[in-house]
Amino acid sequence: MMASKTQVTEKRVEARGLTSHILLAGDSGKPAVLLLHGAGPGANAASNWRHLMPDLAENFYVVAPDLIGFGQSAIPDPIPGNIMAWIGIRVEQVLGLMDHLGIEKAHIVGNSMGGALTLQLLSEAPERFLKVALMGSIGAPAPRTPELTRLLSFYSDPRPARYREMMHSFAYDPDKFEGMDQIVSERYKIATNPDVMPIAEKMIDSMRTGIESLVMPPSVLGKLPHEVLLFHGRQDRIVPLDTSLYLLQHLKHAELIVLDRSGHWAQLERWDIMRPILERHFGAKSWN
Repeated sequence: MMASKTQVTEKRVEARGLTSHILLAGDSGKPAVLLLHGAGPGANAASNWRHLMPDLAENFYVVAPDLIGFGQSAIPDPIPGNIMAWIGIRVEQVLGLMDHLGIEKAHIVGNSMGGALTLQLLSEAPERFLKVALMGSIGAPAPRTPELTRLLSFYSDPRPARYREMMHSFAYDPDKFEGMDQIVSERYKIATNPDVMPIAEKMIDSMRTGIESLVMPPSVLGKLPHEVLLFHGRQDRIVPLDTSLYLLQHLKHAELIVLDRSGHWAQLERWDIMRPILERHFGAKSWN
């Protein structure tokens, strides 16, 4: 009889004046791995990470927060007026969570906007992080794709059909993507919740007008001492492969894995390939 998968639990944490909703899996005595999700209307930790957390929890203590402004984490007061201010609050959120949970150092995975946040964390608190993985990360100069432009303008016409179109653009082949209808339905409810929609609209608009300010300059990237593993879907329509090529060029210690038959949701579409590579990168005992 096969052992049951590790359970994913939920918790609310108060740290540095911020209230965070987080997902946890695994033994807190094991090396910690932080998972930072991307942006977009309706994004949260569960839709990005819940399916893979039990796998990682076999070797690691896995922590995945709803980043401030998303999911069930509290909205700050006053509301930040630009994307850099949002990123700054999320830096404080992540470091505060680490302190609260007793995590001195952690491996870290950043997806899309979570990748830009990861790079900011590495530059501000390099001593708190071990090895790094970035997936379809922003934080690099790149042309704004038509799909990204439509994503960032979702709230100008937040109808279900438009949301479905937007979510389908994340996948390599949405017709064969297991669970796509459920993801669209669940995230649409979050994105259009009348209690948070006005704030979400302002937050997404701050990305639309200021996303270029998240670009990390070579002078900063070149000083980061961390070993960075870059994953990128070859058919990513949201964040082009050029972003990871820029990071590969300027980071001191970086390797790039390009995943075929993968769009922007590489962790959902190609986890079979990513898992052993990621666990080996983080030093999982099963891969030593």
